[in-house]
Amino acid sequence: MKQYFLLLVIILNGCASKKAMTPDNIINIPTPTNWELNISNSIQQENWWNEFNDSTLNEFLDEFLSNNINLEKTMLNTRKVKQGAVIATGTLLPTISVGSSGSESEQNTAGFPPFFSTLFSQSSDEVSVFTQENFNLSLSTQWEIDLWGKLRQGRIASKQQYLSTKYYEDYLRLSLTAEAAKIYFSIIEAEKILANSAKKLANAETLFSLYTLRYNKGSISVEAYQQSEILLYATKSDFNSKQLALNTLKREANSLVKNYPNKNFGHKENFPTFMPSLPDVIPADIIKRRPDLIAQQYNLLSSKALDKQALLTLLPSFSLTGSLGSSSNDLKDLNDEDFSVWSKGLSVFLPVFNAGKLIANKKIANTNKEIAMLDFINALLNAYKEVENAIESDKISSDALLIANTNAKLANNIYITTFQKFNRGAASFEDAINANNALYNSLDLKASVEKVRLEQRINLILALGGGFKYKK
Repeated sequence: MKQYFLLLVIILNGCASKKAMTPDNIINIPTPTNWELNISNSIQQENWWNEFNDSTLNEFLDEFLSNNINLEKTMLNTRKVKQGAVIATGTLLPTISVGSSGSESEQNTAGFPPFFSTLFSQSSDEVSVFTQENFNLSLSTQWEIDLWGKLRQGRIASKQQYLSTKYYEDYLRLSLTAEAAKIYFSIIEAEKILANSAKKLANAETLFSLYTLRYNKGSISVEAYQQSEILLYATKSDFNSKQLALNTLKREANSLVKNYPNKNFGHKENFPTFMPSLPDVIPADIIKRRPDLIAQQYNLLSSKALDKQALLTLLPSFSLTGSLGSSSNDLKDLNDEDFSVWSKGLSVFLPVFNAGKLIANKKIANTNKEIAMLDFINALLNAYKEVENAIESDKISSDALLIANTNAKLANNIYITTFQKFNRGAASFEDAINANNALYNSLDLKASVEKVRLEQRINLILALGGGFKYKK
């Protein structure tokens, strides 16, 4: 009686409590007007990287999707969760099992084993021994009647958990593919910077040769000569560092596709001139296309089902049991109908006292549901934040690339003019070195900005949950 009173209190308290937030409330968060877009004319582009028009990148990412260890582990985890859903479905059906047993027992008139009879000076001839054998073969079944829907809620929760895991796998594939593409472009950047460092080294060697000739002629001081030598060694050291950075990235790229991490990795020399397209305005309903947000929604639905299941455990459960078989003292009689045995029954389990464990489980399930709602809200707000940041960064990186291209052209003109003056003796060594460094620093910056430009577009695609492809 006490248990049912507590159940009634929980139900009434739940009805009187503040109404919980629902996903519909979350979707209606106000968004900027320039986010409004009907994407009925567009579909999700899964292989968004094809729009870079780089065949080498396409081959690398195809191999990445097939061989990456993290993606394989995620797929295996999804399979494991799917089997959990299968197990939960199986609880709704009867269980049928076959059992067999055989035993042999011995009894004597002394009431204890013959060894002890000898200790008590009792002759073994005075003890009668009886041996009895028993054999059983049975087919039994048990079925819990899901009268209140407790088992069905468990099945729903398991299915939602599987779908949540599946969509998380999709998001992880999108995220890891984006990171792999960034590594590919980082290799192109590192290759360009290394080429600039090699040219810088060649120019430093040329300047050092000219200073050597002038020093031998006595036209410059030993300090100036030594300064050019220090610059040459510093440039060589910088070149070696750039080479190491490039080789490290190549080893990382090879390890991503389960290849031996060596420094042999194929790639294009230049960055792609094409990028994945985007709509004129950004869709506010990314909640319908971002896999991680869909996964959060299924996780929320799963927690709601588990909360309902925890409440239903307070109610009585009913189970049907039955068995059919035979039992005999002789193995050959098991097939004889005269030795058949059968049973059937109905069992009722009603929790009366369990030290508050079921009530505590209900409170835990309800708390988990509230946590899942907060996780969903947080994930949605973070998604909107990522889109806002990615939109701004995409625009800024585009403007930065225009500036970097202009600076590189100006630095090249200044270097050519300064080096010509240096050959005529009209410019100092310091002027030539400064112009040389300014040129290749500008070229390094240009390569970095080009890579960042591509990365920001990838980040925006990731924030939107994938690329866009318009229907024709």
